Amino acid sequence: MSREHPQLPRQRQPAKLPSETSTNSFWHTEPSPLLTAHRSTRNLPQTADVVVIGSGMTGASVAHHLLTTNHGTPGAQKSGGLNVVMLEAREACWGATGRNGGHCQPLLFESPHDPSIGHFELANFHTLQHLIKEKEIDCEFVAQPGVRAIYSQHHLDEAVTALGIMTHTAPELAQMMKLVTDKDELSKYRIPTATGAVVTEVAARMWPYKFVSRILEDLLTATDLPGGTFNLQTLTPVTALTPCDARQGTWEIHTPRGTLTAQKVILATNAYTSHLLPTFADLIVPCRGQMSALEPLNSLQRRNRLQTSLGFLGDGLDDYLIQRPNETGGHLMFGGGRQHGPSIGVTDDSVLDEKTARYLRTRLVEALGLAEGRQGWGCGYCRVRKIRCSNTTPDSYQQGQPCTNCHRFAQSCEVRANIAPVEFKAANEWSGIMGFSRDERPLVGPVPDHPGVYMSAGYTGHGMPNTWLCGKAVALMAARSFGGEQSAEDVVVEMASQETGLPKAYRLTTERVQKALEAEDVEVQDWAEMKRGAVAGRGNGESGVKQDRPHSGFA
Repeated sequence: MSREHPQLPRQRQPAKLPSETSTNSFWHTEPSPLLTAHRSTRNLPQTADVVVIGSGMTGASVAHHLLTTNHGTPGAQKSGGLNVVMLEAREACWGATGRNGGHCQPLLFESPHDPSIGHFELANFHTLQHLIKEKEIDCEFVAQPGVRAIYSQHHLDEAVTALGIMTHTAPELAQMMKLVTDKDELSKYRIPTATGAVVTEVAARMWPYKFVSRILEDLLTATDLPGGTFNLQTLTPVTALTPCDARQGTWEIHTPRGTLTAQKVILATNAYTSHLLPTFADLIVPCRGQMSALEPLNSLQRRNRLQTSLGFLGDGLDDYLIQRPNETGGHLMFGGGRQHGPSIGVTDDSVLDEKTARYLRTRLVEALGLAEGRQGWGCGYCRVRKIRCSNTTPDSYQQGQPCTNCHRFAQSCEVRANIAPVEFKAANEWSGIMGFSRDERPLVGPVPDHPGVYMSAGYTGHGMPNTWLCGKAVALMAARSFGGEQSAEDVVVEMASQETGLPKAYRLTTERVQKALEAEDVEVQDWAEMKRGAVAGRGNGESGVKQDRPHSGFA
């Protein structure tokens, strides 16, 4: 094991602001001319009804749902609706949404005792699918089967148990999934080395930045928004929030360009939330992930391309993969490999970890059983003698079994000894910062003890099937809290939750915060999973986590 048990302080330090410079995400190779360095007004507005901080999927959803409907807000500045200002520290959609894996795959089996979560993720998927079709958004959205490949018996047993529970708690969701353990069938799904898989027809791949760009562009170019007016200020980091009038619930939002006052503040800040709310430092923890856009090898080109969205789950393993359209390059968008470099507690996305990058460039050859890797298969004895080794599948490597030909001469195969692994060529490699929630659920709703402040954050690397409707929920809560008979906080939260299907497990409450703080720290939870992966790796004859890996969160 490369990491000692993390010795954590009693309370984490707040997150830093987003890095001024960042690695070059593939999704940003075609930036929106309208959004680049966009400021709707030369000067920062002095006041607003609602300030939205963050311009990713959540922030775009909040603004869209505030402004494309007339909510009838008697407490707004203008009778015509809400004056909404969006503040972004960098360029629009330059955070996690613009750096993720391009997945939208509801994980229907991961909350078997609370089917409301599976139904909510499913509703997010269908809502995005309908909106993209309705607005004809060019963002490479393609619905395709989703495959959750499983690489440990422990995780396979959990999946079997979950699916069994769901036959009673949510049979309508259970019917949408299929458990696969047959080796021939796993090979058809291009995952010959997997122990098993959960397959569903409800998943998609997409270009997330292009989707968000179109939503923001439509708001900026609209001549008559039913819900009010929209002002986008990029390159404007928010440094602090201070209460202006506790009784009225108004807030001052501080930036290097000046201060503005707002009646409502909505935080769509995910990993960076604790920079503005330090008490959330132990509740939403930054986690750096790494991505790559790989040029396809011959065995993944044209008709041989992937037909599914893939997630790879195992001990210390949580990777993800889609393939872009053939006509635009067919890049394999592959991310993960967190076990190879610093991750938890890191907010710097200007850095690439080379060990992680190398893992991403080489891992798929074995994971997908590609022909390009077979030249190096077999044990050292068989290679030297130039004979066909019977140990010709990655499966037997993982089990540490010697092959028939060399069984008398070696106790185990020397897998890939002295042979450089086949590498994909990377068109782009980049990192991004996720926000890991202490109880692994998004935190959505009014912030306790901060009247007028709302939040939707902490997606724990699973934002795409959650963010759009989470953003809608907090938009409805904020809009309906401006006044009138139905403005009591508990009433508007319940109404918004019912309208969007927001699970109770997602609601931000004082009780939930207290309970979450009693659980183990995010890094301790992560450490335990990585340790299990390292032990599993050694048991399979693999190196597991490298011995010189630093503590998570440290360079």
